[in-house]
Amino acid sequence: MKNLAKGITRNHAPHIIIVGGTSGLGLALALHHQTLGWQVSVVGSSTEKIADINSQHPAIVTYVCDLTDPSQTQTLLDSLSDISFQRLIYSAGSYTNERIHHLNQADSDQMLAINLQAFEQVFRWASAPLKQQNQSLDVTKNVRPSLICIASIAGTIDYPYASLYAKSKRAMIATASAYRAALVPYDIQVNCIASGYIDTQALRDLNDGDASHKPFIMSTQTAVDHIMQAIDDDVELAIFPRSIRYIASALNYLPKPVLNWILRSKLDKSS
Repeated sequence: MKNLAKGITRNHAPHIIIVGGTSGLGLALALHHQTLGWQVSVVGSSTEKIADINSQHPAIVTYVCDLTDPSQTQTLLDSLSDISFQRLIYSAGSYTNERIHHLNQADSDQMLAINLQAFEQVFRWASAPLKQQNQSLDVTKNVRPSLICIASIAGTIDYPYASLYAKSKRAMIATASAYRAALVPYDIQVNCIASGYIDTQALRDLNDGDASHKPFIMSTQTAVDHIMQAIDDDVELAIFPRSIRYIASALNYLPKPVLNWILRSKLDKSS
C-alpha cells in the first residue's frame, strides 16, 4: 500500500474518510463534504484516479490501497490510526453481472473481498477510534461521530436465488444494523444506504456507455442529496428513490414461491 497523501491539515474542521472515494458516488460525496468545510481523505485502488484528484483537488488527502488484500488494507488502516476523524463512509464496491457471466474465481474473490470482507475490516477498525474520541473532550463540536456504508437496493430483497453481489450487500445491511445497535451506548450514528441505479461512469461502462435505460435511474447529485438527508435524519436504512422502495417492499411481502417464480428468470442465469 502506497500512501500518496501530502499530510493532514490540523484545524478544527471535522474530518471524513471515504473508502472508495476516488470516483463516482464516493468522489461526489467527498466533494460535497469539502464544500461544507470538512477535511476530506479518500481511499481508492487506482493510482490514475488518485493522481487526478491530487491535481484537481489538492486539498483532498489521498491514499491508494487494494482492498482485496487484507494485509494491505490493514497497513492502510494502521496509517490512518493517528488521524482524528468524525465520519467514515464505506463506498467501495465490486460488481459482476451474473446474469450474463458465470462467476470465475477472480470475480468471485473480488466481489466477496470488497463488498463484504474489506467492509467488515474497515468498520471494525473505524468503530474503535470513534468510541475513544466520543469519550474524550476532543470531539469536534456539533458533529456526531458516524459510520455510513453504501449498499444497494439489491440487498433489500429476501431472495434465495440472489446473486453474490446481492447477498453480499444484504450482509452489509445486516452488519450495519448490528453496528448501529452496538454503538448506541457510545452515541455513534450508523447509517446504511440502499439506492437504486445511479448514473455513474462505472454504471455507464457496464452498459456500453449509456445507462439511461435503467429503471428509476438518478443523477449522482440527486443521490448525494438523498444520502445527506438520510444522514441528517439518522435513517437506519435509507432506500431511494421512493418508487423503487415501494417495489422492493411489495416484493418482500409476496409468498416466497411467488417471489422466486417472478425474480429467478429476471435476476439469474438458467441453472
